[in-house]
Amino acid sequence: MAKISNQALVELRKVRAALDDMYDKLQKPLYNKVVAAKVSYKEVKPFDSVQENFEYISQIIRDLEAGEE
Repeated sequence: MAKISNQALVELRKVRAALDDMYDKLQKPLYNKVVAAKVSYKEVKPFDSVQENFEYISQIIRDLEAGEE
C-alpha cells in the first residue's frame, strides 16, 4: 500500500467528516418552521442542506487527482 502525505491524510479526514455530516442529515425528513399568524412547516430538500459538502468533496478530489499527475 502506498503512503500518503500528512496533508493528504488531513484532507481525507475532512472528506470523511463531510460525508458523515451528509449521512446524518439525509437520514431524516427536514422541515423549516414558518412563523406567521399560524405556525406551519415547509418541507425542504435534504440536498440543499448538504450541497456545500458535495462541492467541498468534489473540489478536494479534483485537487488530489491533479496532484497525482
